[in-house]
Amino acid sequence: MALIPDFENDIFISYVHDDNVPETANEEGWVNQFYKYLEVKLKRHHKDIKIWWDEKHLDKSQVFDKTIAEAIDKSAIMICLYSRRYTQSEYCIKELEHFHKKVQAEKTGLLVGDRSRIIPVMLSNIPYSEWPEKLSGTTSFKFHDASDNEIYGDPLHVKSEGAFSDEMKKLRTSLVQIFEDFTKANAVTTKPQQAIAQKADTETFTIYIGEVSDSLYDRRDGIIAELEGSGYDVITGDPSTADAETHEKATLEAIEKVQLAVHILNGVPGRKINGDPNSRYIQKQVEIGLATSTPQLIWVPAELDFDAILNKEHQAFLKGLEERSLSDKNYEYVRGNEGELSKILQGHSKQLEDALVKERSLQKTQGKTALKVLLDTHIDDFKDAFNLKKTLSDHNIELIFNPEDGDPQENIKSLFNNINEAEKFIFLYGSETNKDWVDIRVKNTMKKLMEYDRFKQDIFVYMTPPFKDDSDIKVAQSPLVKVINNSGKTTIDAESLNAFLKELIADNQ
Repeated sequence: MALIPDFENDIFISYVHDDNVPETANEEGWVNQFYKYLEVKLKRHHKDIKIWWDEKHLDKSQVFDKTIAEAIDKSAIMICLYSRRYTQSEYCIKELEHFHKKVQAEKTGLLVGDRSRIIPVMLSNIPYSEWPEKLSGTTSFKFHDASDNEIYGDPLHVKSEGAFSDEMKKLRTSLVQIFEDFTKANAVTTKPQQAIAQKADTETFTIYIGEVSDSLYDRRDGIIAELEGSGYDVITGDPSTADAETHEKATLEAIEKVQLAVHILNGVPGRKINGDPNSRYIQKQVEIGLATSTPQLIWVPAELDFDAILNKEHQAFLKGLEERSLSDKNYEYVRGNEGELSKILQGHSKQLEDALVKERSLQKTQGKTALKVLLDTHIDDFKDAFNLKKTLSDHNIELIFNPEDGDPQENIKSLFNNINEAEKFIFLYGSETNKDWVDIRVKNTMKKLMEYDRFKQDIFVYMTPPFKDDSDIKVAQSPLVKVINNSGKTTIDAESLNAFLKELIADNQ
């Protein structure tokens, strides 16, 4: 049993087998060494931590190995050992997509606290713009020796002086915090989450970007323009003219209004606060943010050498943030390239938005009687039906399965028998279902509902891959039938899910 409740594995390591080929005959593969060091570091935290990785090199000639899929389903966190070969591996991408899909369907979701359950460990210097979509918004750990300007780089040697050990400590610290947040998330929704969800219910997702040093003003303005162009509202930190009391009040009010606070830092400490020569605007805004319930993201240039910073107070401040010794609050800490900062912020904001949509839906359904919905599906599409059931069950929706298999007359009879129990109806149009079959089932249900004088009962046709056209279902022209076409996506995204739920529970508020 793993440390995290309800999982058999705390961590699943996804990697390309070629990255584990030893460089010499006298050493182990890099992945073997990484796994052993990580396990030792984590077991010093707790003896029950369990890590799963494919050390047996299971058969990659199969479409997707059942053992791997089951291990992913039973894991709480995924570490992607992300190299140049990772995205070239169809198998690794399937592992990543499988994990992403399964966590989206779980009650906890993709984010635990403010952190993603998918953690990239970089074995090469790969620009953020080239990362797979499923890694968007995540924070990576640099286990390669390339500088910012180098294209490739090699994985850090385990015995390299300090570099491997230092990065492993950062990874260990981040994982331990996720373990602790998992326990809280499984127990109860935290008050900060509830407060953020309530703010997001009535506002556009809003981002606070704190005061920056003079050399970063133009870049901050460019980032603000990009974020606003993507539909986000942005407010900025105090313009460094206020006295200490006014500045603190204005900063606190601003950060408490938003769903994410961002602090862009470099080696320059910035201006001192008027009337308080011992404090600086930039540092003070970070400290105020860390004292609130609002999620925080702190960005520092990847190439910044703290030891070269002349201002020792600022040097200690930045080191404290990186070592997480200044605050007990969880925050996202990113060392990255300035040119990719806007994409990083958009990716992280999108993850928070998706989590908040799910949180709001859960809050609205707490204490209410579950909405009973009949799910009519062909037996060959049962996998799609089960995935839909897992997604909807987190939103206080009880699905009554009505699988079709065998005698058509008996199945119609079964469908009619279940009609009285259900308040609404979903007909699954999946990969194995004929459109005419769906059309007939919907028509028969509508006729039966009319016999019971249930004319306004909602009926949905839910389409899954491969791609289908809304016009495939002729009966969908009826105003009583609503089409949810998710056939162009492998999973239902948060925006589509929210729209579907709004339709589904419209009369059950």
